[in-house]
Amino acid sequence: MHVIFVLSSVTYALKSQELLKKENIHASLTRSPAVKAVKGCGYGIMLDAEKETDARYILHDAGINILGTLYD
Repeated sequence: MHVIFVLSSVTYALKSQELLKKENIHASLTRSPAVKAVKGCGYGIMLDAEKETDARYILHDAGINILGTLYD
């Protein structure tokens, strides 16, 4: 199972991906129709659901706001 964090821009998505990579959490960029449904032009990062809690803490500490969460 995967989780997708919806972010406000591609810049935040790329920054998030790099921050998570430094913590050995693989995340890939996505711009699926599901992400667009939450935020019209939003971008997202997809990662393993088992890493969700750790990833949330990392992004929160970096000041990155997660606009929504989707599960795949």
